[in-house]
Amino acid sequence: MLVPLEQQDQAPFEPVDPRKFSADLAAAINGLLAEPQLRQRMAKAGRERVERQFSWPAIAGQTAELYASLRPQ
Repeated sequence: MLVPLEQQDQAPFEPVDPRKFSADLAAAINGLLAEPQLRQRMAKAGRERVERQFSWPAIAGQTAELYASLRPQ
């Protein structure tokens, strides 16, 4: 879930309108709290993504692919 954020273009990159961002973030959180099925779907999809992309076998495969791409042809 993405919450719109208009932020300053220089450090520290704070929200241009902190109250609006806080209200938008709270609305997104409250929306998730109100929809248990959506939370469950998002949790399941997030877990599957983590296992697919960040498990040790996935990381090993990505590392092997990187090393193979760096070999001289």
